Order: sequence, then C-alpha cells, then structure tokens
Amino acid sequence: MRLITLIFALLLLGCSSNKANKQPNIILIMADDLGFECIGSYGGTSYKTPNIDKLAQTGIQFNQAYAQPLCTNTRVKLMTGKYNFRNWTAFGILDPEEKTFGHLMQDAGYSTCIVGKWQLQSYDPVKYPGSEYRRDTGMKISDAGFDKYCGWHVGHTEDKGSRFANPTIYQDGEFLDTTNGKYGPDIFVDYLNDYVNSQDDKPFFVYYPMALTHDPFSPTPDSNIWSDEERRMDKAPKYFADMVEYADKLVGKIVDNLKAQGIEEETLVLFYSDNGTHQRLYSKMGDKVIQGGKGLTTQAGIKVPFVAHWPGHIKEGQQTDEFIDAIDFLPTILDIANAEIPDDFQTDGESFLPILNGESKDRRDWVYMSYNPKPGAGKDHFHPAEFVMNTDYKLYGDGRFYNIKDDVLEESTIEANSHEEKLLKERFNGIIDSLKKYPTVGHIERLDSALDSIISKHARIDLVAEGFNWSEGPVWQPRGQNLYFSDVPENKVYKWNDLDGLSVYLTPSGYSGETTEGGQKGSNGLAIDANGGLILCQHGSRSVSRLVSLKDSLSPVFEPIISNYKGKKFNSPNDLFYDKDDNLYFTDPPYGLGKNGKSDLGFNGVYFLSNQGELKLVDGDLQRPNGVTVSNNGKILYVAESNIPRPIIWAYDIIKPGVVKNKRIFFNPGEIIKTSVAKQNPDGIKLDQHGNIFVAAGDGILVITPEGKHIGTINTGRTTGNCVFTDDYRYLFITADNYLLRVNLRPYAK
Repeated sequence: MRLITLIFALLLLGCSSNKANKQPNIILIMADDLGFECIGSYGGTSYKTPNIDKLAQTGIQFNQAYAQPLCTNTRVKLMTGKYNFRNWTAFGILDPEEKTFGHLMQDAGYSTCIVGKWQLQSYDPVKYPGSEYRRDTGMKISDAGFDKYCGWHVGHTEDKGSRFANPTIYQDGEFLDTTNGKYGPDIFVDYLNDYVNSQDDKPFFVYYPMALTHDPFSPTPDSNIWSDEERRMDKAPKYFADMVEYADKLVGKIVDNLKAQGIEEETLVLFYSDNGTHQRLYSKMGDKVIQGGKGLTTQAGIKVPFVAHWPGHIKEGQQTDEFIDAIDFLPTILDIANAEIPDDFQTDGESFLPILNGESKDRRDWVYMSYNPKPGAGKDHFHPAEFVMNTDYKLYGDGRFYNIKDDVLEESTIEANSHEEKLLKERFNGIIDSLKKYPTVGHIERLDSALDSIISKHARIDLVAEGFNWSEGPVWQPRGQNLYFSDVPENKVYKWNDLDGLSVYLTPSGYSGETTEGGQKGSNGLAIDANGGLILCQHGSRSVSRLVSLKDSLSPVFEPIISNYKGKKFNSPNDLFYDKDDNLYFTDPPYGLGKNGKSDLGFNGVYFLSNQGELKLVDGDLQRPNGVTVSNNGKILYVAESNIPRPIIWAYDIIKPGVVKNKRIFFNPGEIIKTSVAKQNPDGIKLDQHGNIFVAAGDGILVITPEGKHIGTINTGRTTGNCVFTDDYRYLFITADNYLLRVNLRPYAK
C-alpha cells in the first residue's frame, strides 16, 4: 500500500513539474473597429462590457495603446512586428513571403490556431483600377503559420459572403455547408474553445481577429428581432450597441472556458482592437460625446483598448500609461514563449512583458506611424501620413505640430514656442528622419510656386539602390509593382521592388556574342508593350528586341522586333515610347557604336514602327537623338537631342501616326547645362499625367510645363540618364549614374 501511495505521489509531482515547466498559452483577441471610448473600464457609458471590464480589473489596462487607422494596416503590422513602410503592398494584402507570429510560434514549439476575419489574400473587386495586379496576391490563411483555422473572407471580396448571419466560413481546407441559421462569431468562438479543449501536450497560441464590431451594423442573437429570420440581415447603426455587447459576451465565453478547463492561470489573454470606431457612430464617456474616427489619424481613429489578463502572473487592477503599438505584440509573444527572435527576422517592436510582470523598463515613450492604406478599393479618399506622438504633442511628417492634450481633434496647429516644445519637436523630427527606409540624397530646386502642386514641398529623393556602372532606361511594370532598368556597360537588366529590393533580372541584356564594333554592350531604354512584354533597345545587337523567354537570369531569349532601316543596320537604338495604340517611337543615336564604330546608315534618326510593323523615318537630321515621348493627347512628339554644341528639346506636331510637321525648339537647356556641375546633356524624357515634362539634363531632372517654362529641378548631385513614373504617378524613379533614386511626389496627399 505504501508503494502504491509513493508511486501516486511521484506521478502527481511529475505532472505538477511538467505543468510548471510548460510554456504559457496565449490567446490574442483583436476586435474590429472598436475604439477605446466603447469600453466601460475606459470610461465608456454607452455600452455594457462587463467581461472586458473584468479582464481589466483582474489584470492590467493600457491607457496609451494605439493601432493604425484602418484594419489591414494594423493586421500586417501586428502579425509581422514591422512598421508598414517596410512591408506594405496594398489594402487587403499580406505579402506571402512574410513570416508571421504564427510561423514564429510554431518554430517555438507551439500549437497554433486562428479564428475570425482574414481578409489578407485578395481585396479589390474585378473592375477596380489596377485590381488585376493585386487580386489574389496575398497570403492564404492556410499558409499563415496556423495549424488550425476557421476564417471568413479567405479569398476574393465578391466571394466573402456574410460574416454574421448565415456566414461563409472556411475551416481547415473546406467551406462549411451547415452555417444557415447560425451566427458567424458564435462559430468562431465555439471552434476556438473546442481547439483549446483538445490541447494536451503542447502550449497553444490562438489569434482571434474578431468580425465584430465591423459594419454592416446588424442584429446579433441577443437582439430582440433575431427570432425573425428575415430581419437578421437588417443594417442600422442602432445595432452597434448589440454588437459591442455580444463581442463582450464572447470574450467572457472564452475566459469561462479556460476556467472550466482549469487552465486560466496558464493562459495569457490579450484584448486589443485594430482601429477606432466607425465615423458614423457616436458614443458617450459620461457627458462627453465621442465621434468614431476610423480611417483618421486623430485620437478617435488610433487610440484603442488593450487589456491583459493572466491570473497569478499579472497583479490585479493595474493601469499604465506605457505606450503600446501593434508592432510590440510579436516580440512580446515570443518573449512570453521564451523564444528568441530569429537572427534573420527584423521587428520594430519592443516586448512589454516586463510591464506585465510589474517590472520597470526603459521603453519607447512615443508612438510612430507610417500610414497609407492605398492602393485599395474605397481608400482613395484617405490621406497617407506619418507622425510621432506622445501623450501631449504630435508632429506630422509634413510639419504640422499639435498640442493633442488640449486639442484632441487636431483643429489648430501650433508653433514650438517654449524651449521644451522646440526640443521635443527637434526630437520628433529626428525620429521621423531615422525611420526612413532609404537614405536621402540631393535636393529639389524650386524656381516657381507652380512646382509645389507637382512635387510636394515635403518630397525627398530616396536612394533605393546603388553600385551600378551607368544606370539607364527605367520602366515601371504595374503587375507586381516592379521597376526594371539597364546597366548599359555591364550588359544587365536589374529588377527592383520595395519588398524584395534589387536583383539581376537578366544578363546579357544587349550583347550576346556578335561583334559590337567596340561600342556599348548592354540594353538602354526599356518599355512594356500592350501584352506586358519587356521591350529593349539593345546597343550590342543594334536592334529593338522583345524578351521571349527567361528560364533563369542568365538565359534570356530575345526576338528582334526591328534591326534595320532599308536593309542597313541601326546605329544603336537608345530610347523608346509606345503610344496608346501600341505604335512605337524610338531614337537611334551613335552611342552604341563606340568611338571607332562606323554607321551603316550614315545618319542618326528618330523612327516610328506601327503596330502593323511598318517602319518610318520621322527625322534623320538630328545629331544625337536621345529621349523620346509623346504628349498625353497624342498630338505632340518630344525628342531630347544630346548634341554637345546645341542641346535641344524638340517638339513636333503629329499629323497622323508616324507623320509629323512643325518641328520647333520646345526648350533650350544650354545655359542650365553650362552652369551645372554634372554638365549632363538632354537624355531621357517623360511626361506626368498633366503633361509636365521631366527630362534628364544639367544636374538632374528638369521639370518643364507644357508651355515650356522651367519651374524646378530634381537635383540628384550626379549625371542623370532617365526617369519613369509609377502607374499612379505618385512616385518618380530616376536612374543617375551609379544610383537608382525614387521621389515620392505627393507623400501626404490623397
């Protein structure tokens, strides 16, 4: 009998020891569109939230918790621990190459589960401009680092269905067919609790991005009209109160289940929100009425509730003014799991575990946000923004400075008058400057106030890549949001995008073995044709060619589109432009021939190749035809001539495709070049959406109005070859000697 008792005691001791050594469980609940003013423990008086209030009473409440103004911005930031400027692609999209906290917790030995709203794989509807480049490019819920999942909006927006009554739910690889008559949030929480109850050996991490309290504002099972099935899809702001209270009820259901399983003290519960309340809603905090601020960067849009509950670990009834941002959750969760952040993983966040443990820690006493919900359907009216703030002051990247303690709605900017305000503003400026993805070079010279509406006063010249021999011929590909450009002497085409950075796209780019007669090897100007194909002006082969196939970067296969005029080889096609009908204009200067090369043609020309393959000589009297483009209305041809004695930007009236008249000097940059440092003769030329001319010359990119007035220069500080706009005309990329540069022309505009 004593032996049996001893064995039983040892078994109990072993179980107790295993329980003590087990990593804690973590449940992260994130409400949808729920501002701090809606929660009772924060002073909200419009809605009853007893379960969330109890979490705060028995745990810790963070009074300075912030989220991005819109959901995707917060979700991407939360799951990856990075500021949006590092990995943002588009609204409703999470880059599938990213690692989430789900992946990292799996690596830490956790069982992982997600339930609720996904909306990170595809968002834009079919007819939304540019949607063809973004649809279905995001991360699938099944690839997000969760062993089990039960989610809504896991594919295209048009297929998302309801999230509330009769919901469309994708669970562990298949859509449920038994949801009619049910309520989505109930299904999510039942799945969550069943998952928790099935966990024995491994610690678990559950991420629950709630569907509540996002619109449509509709009845819940606790609403009076729920019994009327035909009224369950009703939409009215009056149901928001029911939704808040039902969300609170579900939080209570999760906590009650932990108690029933005897694991409440082993489980940290975090309750947070993705952004402020919808702007259509008004809530009370006592006598004060708060309008929701979803989408705005004011307090009503970004200040959210955050409470942490962990009996036996967190001292009850605490409140703190420590700053919490969405980036802080990933490092905290790993810290709680006693897992190291991988060496190859970057996070901007700081763990708040010491705060949960009641320890003092020197943490960040400010919040920084980089916010731009575009591109995305329905997001065109939002302003991009970046700012730094503390409890009392807020500085935007465009210079606006507010005392947010006294001016919560940010109605009146202030000057930094006191010594303390001046020091703080200087510090905030330093933070904003330090949190830039790329260093800044050069400067923008403003010769006329008209430039301010074309290039914002807050625009910077970002150095996004460097180390080239001579960068040239950039082209923007909307599909994939990629930039391609040539390094002419190195015989390469590079690919760059904001997520993956720089890579060699293909080599050779212009010379693959045939004699070049001592000239330049590689491609120069690049273009994308109507079918999305890459078209190259090839100096080495002295032709305009199409990329036919690319097995790998070292094995490009090209097909010449045109290589001669009347049987004689071109000199070295240099720059090109497709008009709206897919007709091609291109220039053919002697640069690719080299110093000792001989022209078969005996002249340098501007050519037109129709979409039917008919070649015409447009102008054979120019000494050094270089950049070429056509006005937005298709009526004017512009050609930049790099003739050293007489550099000119020419204009021609287009009578019909390939036929011009009235050749005239549009702009003479001679004096500008003469007084410049770089002495760059006219090179690449592009037009913005308003017809303003951006041409490489002098010390960078000259900006010239359609009337021929020089109103400013993007001074790159070096010889500059060409430029190209993105499809939305927000960014201008510049190839300048050994640099690739980017200018955000409207960093804080809609």
